[in-house]
Amino acid sequence: MNKSAIISRLEQQCRNTLLTLLDDMFASCDDLFFDLASRATTNSEQNLYFESMREVRVRTRSAREDYESGLNSLFSAAQKQQPHNKAAKKSDDDQNSENLKLVDKDDVEQDVAVSAMTSRAAAVSKNPLFELCSRLSVLYQFEVNDDSNPLDPGSLIALFADAIQPMGIKIKARIILLKQYERYIVNRLPELYQKTNALLQEQGIAFNKQRKIKKQASQARPPSSSKPFGNLLDDDEFELPLLSNGYEPSYRYGSPAFSDLTQLLSSLRSIPSQALENEVPMFSSGSGAMVHNNELINLLDTAPSFDYDQASALDLRSYIRQILAQGQPKGQSRSVQQVDEDVINLVAMFFDFVLDDKSIPDSVKTLVSRLQMPILKIALKDKRFFSDTDHPAREFINEVARISIGVDEEGIGGEDLLEKIEQWVQDIQTNAEDLEIAFTDALNELKAYSKQSEKRAELVQKRTSEAVQGQAKKQVATLRSQRAIQEAMDGKSVAIPISEFIVKHWQQVLYVTFVKEGEESQDWLAQLQTMQDLIWCSSPHNDEKSRQRLDRITEDLFDKLSIGLKQTTLNEQQISAQVQQLESWLEKIAEPENVEIEVGTFEASSDEALQSLQKQKGWKEMTALERQKVQFQALTYEFIERAEAITLGSWLEFKEPATGSIVRCKLAAKLEGSDNYVFVNRLGFKAIEKPRKEFAFDLQRKRARLLRTGPLFDRSLHKMVSSLRKIAN
Repeated sequence: MNKSAIISRLEQQCRNTLLTLLDDMFASCDDLFFDLASRATTNSEQNLYFESMREVRVRTRSAREDYESGLNSLFSAAQKQQPHNKAAKKSDDDQNSENLKLVDKDDVEQDVAVSAMTSRAAAVSKNPLFELCSRLSVLYQFEVNDDSNPLDPGSLIALFADAIQPMGIKIKARIILLKQYERYIVNRLPELYQKTNALLQEQGIAFNKQRKIKKQASQARPPSSSKPFGNLLDDDEFELPLLSNGYEPSYRYGSPAFSDLTQLLSSLRSIPSQALENEVPMFSSGSGAMVHNNELINLLDTAPSFDYDQASALDLRSYIRQILAQGQPKGQSRSVQQVDEDVINLVAMFFDFVLDDKSIPDSVKTLVSRLQMPILKIALKDKRFFSDTDHPAREFINEVARISIGVDEEGIGGEDLLEKIEQWVQDIQTNAEDLEIAFTDALNELKAYSKQSEKRAELVQKRTSEAVQGQAKKQVATLRSQRAIQEAMDGKSVAIPISEFIVKHWQQVLYVTFVKEGEESQDWLAQLQTMQDLIWCSSPHNDEKSRQRLDRITEDLFDKLSIGLKQTTLNEQQISAQVQQLESWLEKIAEPENVEIEVGTFEASSDEALQSLQKQKGWKEMTALERQKVQFQALTYEFIERAEAITLGSWLEFKEPATGSIVRCKLAAKLEGSDNYVFVNRLGFKAIEKPRKEFAFDLQRKRARLLRTGPLFDRSLHKMVSSLRKIAN
């Protein structure tokens, strides 16, 4: 296949995929805006959503045409080896901005949303997008980058923003549309890139891996003088941004080399210490007699141990100053080499961030803080420690944080683990001869303990999940069988004895069938049909055709009823009596002149939400409880999305507003039938069960908080570097 044919096929596949996803997105907007309008707390807000719904409906076709036209322009620009106006537009905007004296607030808000979406999409799609650029470079025969890639996330997002611009909707509704576009299209871009890469690979368009190696090598070059920390990893290299449809953060850490860290610290020395003190306290040994590296380590080895019973944590900077001042004339002290001073500052700042990490229980922070001196000694001996992600000391700290994340503030249920950690920390502190071996031994014991305890917790959690799933299925079965009866009898005139039989006995049959076989089974459908036949037969039928059908149905109706009733608590004798009574009632109903059996018209209850809406009071007339209920019903779409996006296995912290107590637990199950979320403690037992909307409400009111589960050492190092860079800049 020649080049033009490959390009044509590529464009057609991508265009079809994107337009199909766009159609799905626009199709969802009616339900979305209607749902938002039904939960609006004010008339103006409700009108905004209804007006936006109508406007989107009317303008969907033109927006789709504009989007398709924009796609064609992007592909056309790529074939002509031209950048697709993102860079050019930026240049034009820079020139035009000089002439603008007032920027529209709505445009700024939309630009911020578009920029955030672009950053998230680029981070999530980084690898397949890079491979796609490499293959397109081979196909188009010029260097394809973000500015010339027709499928670049930024271009596709900007394209949609331009397509909906002519819609007469307010900025709030436009932002909602952008979020919906992100949910339906942008989050599917990695899949599109993978399929496109597969298509190009089939056509012999290879991925240039050498290009990737060269790019990585160029990124690793020493920084220029204008950017002293240019080779340090950016924030997004440490931590990927949150996905729009996912609230759980993903970490992709890199550890900067010690030379990079010292370079970063050197830039802070020009800042006055008084100004730095508010941001981050820095250790400076002064200008006394120089203590070399080996001497400093010996001083630390022979120094008296810190009494942790008298203080919650060691102030490493002050402690080192005290050690250096020991045996010196009053007012004098010794100094250390610059490289050792940097190590002291880095270790001290690292533990500052550990102690500030809200995802780690306070009881564990206190124990981890006791490792400051052992970590300092290791770092002083080996500067590669900061970049060695497999060092046993780092692994030990990460594993301690990981296994203890479920320990609550009072330590209930985690006493054994805390005792173990305290013992391991104490063993490390007392083994000053070879700290690396001490950390390795403690790490091996910790891993063995965590493997055993987690295996036990997994078994308990599995039983817990199965139990709640079974309970939820029973609740759903009850509701579904009741609803099936309501739907079957709603608006129909049914003999009172027949309706009582259905509600009292046949509901049990439906319940058991649903639990055993499910709603899609043939047995469930057969039991529904038997109930509907019984209801039909319980009404008088005078014409010949109806009487023939009645005879045909009743031939095996009573056999079906007998078989079905065997699933209830009735014994054989009771079943036989019930069926005979039903047969007698139907015979009486079949006689037109027989009016002995009372007939009632069944009416299903109206929707409670509709009744509530009809009776809704004004805000001023509501009680505090009623206002709280309205707020609960008016949960924003964003927080419901966040609740839905949290994955199984995620750890959260719940705060009880009445008592202030805090519970840590893990999301173990999402019950589809009852729409409930089940959380378990670190031992696997059920701790909390909440409906999805109530959980979203907790997130909105900050009563629930997602705990970060990335490696503690790497996470704290990332925070430290990010903060220092911010101060330096």
